[in-house]
Amino acid sequence: MIKRRMSSKSLESRLLAIHELDKLINYIHSLDPELKPHEATYLAAVTLHGLPDLFQCNPLLVERFREAAADIKNKRQNPQHPMTND
Repeated sequence: MIKRRMSSKSLESRLLAIHELDKLINYIHSLDPELKPHEATYLAAVTLHGLPDLFQCNPLLVERFREAAADIKNKRQNPQHPMTND
C-alpha cells in the first residue's frame, strides 16, 4: 500500500463527512431505538449505496448537486473560502 500525505482540506472534508454519517446513523437509530448500533450503521451504508439510484429518479437532486459543485469550483478563486484548492 502506498501512503500519501493528505492535505488539511481533504482531511477536514473527510472529518465533516464522518460527522454527517454519524448524524445519519443517529437519525436511523432514532427511527427505531431497538436497533443495535451496528444495525443502524448497516442501514446507513445501505442508504448511501442507494443514493445513486435516488439521484437518477430525481433530476432536481442531480441539478442541485451540479449547482453546488459549480459553486465550489467558482469559489476556488477566493482564498478565504474553506473549499479552495489543495
